[in-house]
Amino acid sequence: MARIFITGSSDGIGQAAAKILADQGHSVVLHARNADRAASTQKAVPKAEAVLIGDLRSISETKKLAQEANALGNGTFDAIIHNAGIGYGSTSSREITADRISAVFAVNTLAPYILTCQMKRPTSRLLYMSSDSHYGGDESLRNVTQSHSYSDSKLHDVMLANAFARRWGSDIQVVSMHPGWVRTKMGGSMAPSGMEEPAKALAEWAVGKGKLASLPSGTFFTTSGAKSAHPGAGNVNKQEELLKTCKDVSGVAVPGE
Repeated sequence: MARIFITGSSDGIGQAAAKILADQGHSVVLHARNADRAASTQKAVPKAEAVLIGDLRSISETKKLAQEANALGNGTFDAIIHNAGIGYGSTSSREITADRISAVFAVNTLAPYILTCQMKRPTSRLLYMSSDSHYGGDESLRNVTQSHSYSDSKLHDVMLANAFARRWGSDIQVVSMHPGWVRTKMGGSMAPSGMEEPAKALAEWAVGKGKLASLPSGTFFTTSGAKSAHPGAGNVNKQEELLKTCKDVSGVAVPGE
């Protein structure tokens, strides 16, 4: 049985995948923004190992979440899924946080960076949830910490995946994913698809099953397989610039660097 950690799993695709995994007997640790959402998440996925709490808009809370994940059990996960995200109509989509950065940047870009650096490295798989909206992102990184652009942040997720794939990809699979336009709180009621297909694909990937689990590190994929990403996502200099920005803002360095 596998052990999986999923951020942003109080609803949507993250929770749907968690239900599949927990019902299969896998150990799933979930994440919610606050205590109320954690309680409802525990009820929705009663077989979950735990639901950790942390507001990813906050640098300090994100660091605390990493510490709590490391302290739970032996702190080691087979797979980590950076699924949390905000944008497209969210009340936080134009917010500047107490850390004086865009909430979209904080949750969608900086939080997965901090968690990647401060949590124990997973034994097998690491995934950054992106979107086909990343094709509209700007890889220039101009004014990046103040950007409210969802597209920019989803491009950053692919860049993060590629940057860590270069570092760790020979040991674990590091990838990014577009789950499709699905009917979730973020996707909206007009989305053409339900959560069943991406949730099943994500659950299979998390335990090393299916074609997605065998793709090379650095791959951007959908539920149907590998796809070409935004050309800017492969720019190594920009990947490194993004990592440096995240380090400068958070005070967290990539392990060993």
